[in-house]
Amino acid sequence: MTKRRSTLTGSWSGAYRYPNGRDETVFNAQIEETNGAFVGATQEPNEFLNTTDSVLHGEIDGLREGNAVTFVKFYNHGDKGARHSIRYHGSVDAKLSRMEGRWIVSSDWSGTFFMTRDDLGEETAVEREVEVPIETRK
Repeated sequence: MTKRRSTLTGSWSGAYRYPNGRDETVFNAQIEETNGAFVGATQEPNEFLNTTDSVLHGEIDGLREGNAVTFVKFYNHGDKGARHSIRYHGSVDAKLSRMEGRWIVSSDWSGTFFMTRDDLGEETAVEREVEVPIETRK
């Protein structure tokens, strides 16, 4: 019996890259997928808000159709200045263990991202049917 993943559910780590050559920003994500729809939460270092918060939190809401993924990440740090969303689109590999694509804020502000699975995530047992000959006595 072999195992294969059937959803994106699990812990992920990745990075997004800016278009102007700045260093990449790393992040962690927790994703829960049901029937192709997924939600989750992200954490990343605070590299752009003028606040004492060292970590930024986001919420994600998306869809997976086959290997295609689309989602939106929402920041909501209230009066601290981060209230915007970022659209993501890309693909996930056949093993559902690596995702990559592009993020878009506006027509002139976008970049790339990738993430890889940190854990085993949800796995589904795949059973193989084996034909066993039946011996008959004569």
